[in-house]
Amino acid sequence: MSESVVDLLLSLRAQGIALWAEHGKLRFDAPAGAMTPALRERLVARRAEIVAFLAEADLAERSTVRITMTDGVGLAADLYRPKRGGVVTEEPLPVVWCHERYRRAEHVSGGVLTKLDSQPWLRELLRHGYVVAVVDVRGGGASEGTRPVEFDPQEARDAHTVTEWLAEQPWSTGRVGMFGMSYSGIGQLLAAGTAPPHLAAIVPQMAMFDLYAFLRPGGVFRDDFARNWGETVRRLDTEAGVAAAGNPDVAGLVAEHRLNARVFEQAAALEFRDSTDRASGLALYEHINPAAALADISASGVPVCHLTGWYDVWVRDTTLWYRNLTNPQRLVIGPWSHNKWSDEDIAREHLRWYDHWLKGIDNGVTDERPVRYFTMSAPPGTEWRTASRWPPPHVRPRAFHFHAGPAGTVSSANDGLLLAEDETGAASADGADAYEVDYSATTGRTSRWSDGYGGGFRYDLTANDRKALTYTSPVLTEDLEVTGHPLVHLWVTSTHPDGEFFVYLEEVDEKGDSHYVSEAVIRASHRGLGTPPYDGMGLPYHPGTAESVAPLPGEPVELVADLHPTSNVFVAGRRLRISVTCCDHDNAQVPRRDPVPVVRVHRGPGHPSRVVLPVAPRL
Repeated sequence: MSESVVDLLLSLRAQGIALWAEHGKLRFDAPAGAMTPALRERLVARRAEIVAFLAEADLAERSTVRITMTDGVGLAADLYRPKRGGVVTEEPLPVVWCHERYRRAEHVSGGVLTKLDSQPWLRELLRHGYVVAVVDVRGGGASEGTRPVEFDPQEARDAHTVTEWLAEQPWSTGRVGMFGMSYSGIGQLLAAGTAPPHLAAIVPQMAMFDLYAFLRPGGVFRDDFARNWGETVRRLDTEAGVAAAGNPDVAGLVAEHRLNARVFEQAAALEFRDSTDRASGLALYEHINPAAALADISASGVPVCHLTGWYDVWVRDTTLWYRNLTNPQRLVIGPWSHNKWSDEDIAREHLRWYDHWLKGIDNGVTDERPVRYFTMSAPPGTEWRTASRWPPPHVRPRAFHFHAGPAGTVSSANDGLLLAEDETGAASADGADAYEVDYSATTGRTSRWSDGYGGGFRYDLTANDRKALTYTSPVLTEDLEVTGHPLVHLWVTSTHPDGEFFVYLEEVDEKGDSHYVSEAVIRASHRGLGTPPYDGMGLPYHPGTAESVAPLPGEPVELVADLHPTSNVFVAGRRLRISVTCCDHDNAQVPRRDPVPVVRVHRGPGHPSRVVLPVAPRL
């Protein structure tokens, strides 16, 4: 792979070589002997590419400032003001900004990697006449202060102050928007909950809704995510970052940041939704839960465009945000994971939302049906769909029941059948499939969960299926579109009073290879159901409180859980598969019990284990 222009220019900078473009030609200033014939030849060969890059890099003027909060703490900010013809635009423009947890800029090979480098789609905002700002959060990057906990309410108050400061600047029209994904997506919603007078629109990309349901879905601790994300932010907080004007003492800032809470240790100690943090005495899953701000966010009236992807860790969360807020809203779901998405699509969605709400352009974005989603494996040209609400009103539930095999498709623990409710016939006898828990079962280190902290996204479920109970359908004779929230009902017993159940929805291709679509997890002792304190779309809600847990009895009990929503066409000629394991050792904490438990998944009319898919009718 050839060296990128960014890497090339940074390596030149490290050697003291300055390079610039002048009337389409490259110019340089270098120490004696630094510009060797070989290096000159490399630059000549890539002249056009470098000139184009340098012209693009001159799109905006970057400056750094210190913004003072109400308690005197200073936050480091990068400001990008658009240039026209190489001159900074003086007319007031709308401002869009990001409250950044992962540092607004990085030192790389002797240079500075800015947010415009790491997220090049932001350049489209500059081209279309927006000032862009990126601000390090309190206790992070080059900002002052400490962080007693993530999503501390003080952070939202800081965002209120920053928004109003940006609105007051002479180069600002006073119309301010926010952008940012993941942590910064959550931060936008919490900022809106403080109702800054000049916050005109936000575009939260992939934002968590319920902290407990994410860290401990169905009562199972996502320890790998918590550990790796905690280590990442600890490293960022305790290594020197890029200073900003007015914040020269980077070493002093790092010393402050060392007092930040340790994320993993804090999360690992909070087993139940109502667990109390020893240091603060607070029930943190309630105190800092984003969903707790629903009423305040709705009261603010700030228009919200939600962006997520079918393989994101927070796609379910995003649909819950959309269902529960009363603000002007738009929901866009693409074929993306947390860290793999389309710059072109993301830029377009931001610009349409900002142009309407920050510039007053009548571009029709609020006249369209508010839900836009991508259906995977749909016929070319029909992948993007729209709906009046979520879930789409045209889908209908269709149950597929577990049955004895063999299906003849996989060397799994049972090779069972998965049959639609209207296809079961004589296959509907009562029975059960025994499974000795295999603690080596895993969906790998590039799952949707590891992708959430930057670990990559790629599934190969072949090995996992061999260590699972599987239920596979006959070959589909026609396409089957599934759009919405699948549900799984498991009737189980075990030789141990507790156990974890991981359920995967897969598509099996013509070669017999299995492809990941979605999943659910439920710990048997957390099977109790309750009423959520918000519109849960009728999905099962597991309270997760200490008093709600109960051991498994001797007779079969039903576990109910929803899989992450999806929109996928299961293509004719392929098969559906449900696989069930009791471990995902690379992605979740499962205690090793001795002796190894043997669980039974019961099936048939008396104990109808099944998956209920939201199926779209054929057109």
